[in-house]
Amino acid sequence: MSTSFKVRRVALMALCVSAACLFTACASMDDQARATAQEASGPARSVLERKLLDITKEQEELFERMGKAQISEDDFERRILVIASRYDELISANPNNVDLLIIYGKFLRRINQNDRAHVMFSHADQLQDDIAVLKQQIGNYLAETGQYSEALAYYVRAQELEPETAVYHYGIGELLATFRDRFKEDLVYSDDMLDRGIMSAFGKAVELDPANKDFAFRMGEAFYDLAKPDWDRADAYWLEVSQRADLTKFERDVVRLHRARVLCEKGQRKDALKLLREDVEPFLAATRMRLLKRISEEDAAAAAAMQEASDAAAPAGEGADNAEAPLRDGTGVMEEAAQ
Repeated sequence: MSTSFKVRRVALMALCVSAACLFTACASMDDQARATAQEASGPARSVLERKLLDITKEQEELFERMGKAQISEDDFERRILVIASRYDELISANPNNVDLLIIYGKFLRRINQNDRAHVMFSHADQLQDDIAVLKQQIGNYLAETGQYSEALAYYVRAQELEPETAVYHYGIGELLATFRDRFKEDLVYSDDMLDRGIMSAFGKAVELDPANKDFAFRMGEAFYDLAKPDWDRADAYWLEVSQRADLTKFERDVVRLHRARVLCEKGQRKDALKLLREDVEPFLAATRMRLLKRISEEDAAAAAAMQEASDAAAPAGEGADNAEAPLRDGTGVMEEAAQ
C-alpha cells in the first residue's frame, strides 16, 4: 500500500471520527430540541436536498467507473475522500437530519467504514426509532460483530415495521442459520424451533419476492442447515426451482447438483446419477465429482461415470478449490435493505 494511500485512509477516518464526536455532543439534546433540529425550513431543506443529490450522483458515477476499471485506485481513493469531506460538511450543518444520516451511513458501508456507519445509523435511530432500514442496518453490524442475540432483536423489529419487505424476513433466516449453534448453546432455541424459524423466514422472503433468485436459492440451501431436514420437501422444492424460466446455464447446473445431492440424501442414488451424467460448467466440476464419488461407493455405474468424468476433466483451474460453494451459497447473500 502506498504512503499516499495510507494518508488518505487516515484522513478519511479522521473525518468520520469528527462526525462521530459531533453526534456524541448532540446526544445530550432534549426531545424538544431534537424535534426542532430535525425540522428544517422549506428553502433550507431544498438546498440540502440539492446538495445531497449532487453528492449521491457523483458517488454512484464514481463507483460505476471503478467497477468498470475506468479509474485508478489512487484516483478512486482521492475522490472518495472528497465525497466524504462533502458529506462531513453537510453532517456538521445538519447533524440531526435522519435522511442524511442514513445515506451517509450507507456510503460509509460501501467503503468499509462499518464502525463509522454504525455511529450514523445509531444516531438516526435515536432520533426516529420507527424506520425499518435503520433497524436492519444496526442488526447487520451487530451480527457482523458476533452480537447475534442483539442483532435478532433489531431484525425482528425491522420485520415488524415493514412486514411486506422480503429482505427483512431473509435477514432473520440468515441470522438463525448462521448462529444456530450459538443460539442453542445459550439455550435460547431448541433444534425444532430453529428449524421452523429458518424455514419460515426464508419461505416468507420467497413468498413476498418470488422473482428474486437469491431468495429462491437460499431457501433451497436452508434444508442443509436443518437438524432434521425433510428431504422429500427439499426434492420437491428444487424440482420446482429447476422449472424456472429465468435461470442461466450456470444456475441450471447448480440446481441440478442440488437435486442430485438431495436424491443422495434420500438414498435414490440411481436417480441422482441420471442428473450427474451430463457435464456441468467448469467451476462446478469438482462438486459433480464429489457427488459421483459419494454414489460410486455403492454403485458401479457411478464409479464408471466418475472415471469417465475424471479422464475428461481439464487440470483444476481457478475456482476449483471453491467449487463446493455453489451448493451452499450459490447466489450470494443479500445485505442491504430495499431502498
